[in-house]
Amino acid sequence: MRPTVKSDRAATALSALCILHCLALPLLASVLPFLSVVVEAEWLHWLFAGLAIVISVSVPVRDALARKAGFLVPATLGLAFLIAGLFAESINADETILTVIGGVLVAFAHLRRIAGHS
Repeated sequence: MRPTVKSDRAATALSALCILHCLALPLLASVLPFLSVVVEAEWLHWLFAGLAIVISVSVPVRDALARKAGFLVPATLGLAFLIAGLFAESINADETILTVIGGVLVAFAHLRRIAGHS
């Protein structure tokens, strides 16, 4: 087993959490208003993005096989979208769209590695 499989899995899980946070929690918050605190917590956005960045960057640093375009291109684009989502308000963009695109790209990159495709 590659030494970075755990990191790939963690990054995939964090990406899924970002997507869930953006898509499912707002719907749940409309039914359960106390969840609106979690949906709107800015620190949570920064925490998810920060962890995703640290874990995703650690993969190519620790594993030379991850230094290929098949991983680096979608992972880098995904992280760029996640970061753009953090600043969506200041760039007049939709935070949810940016974050979901970023989360999907990061998860895709790491799932490809888990499956042995890059």
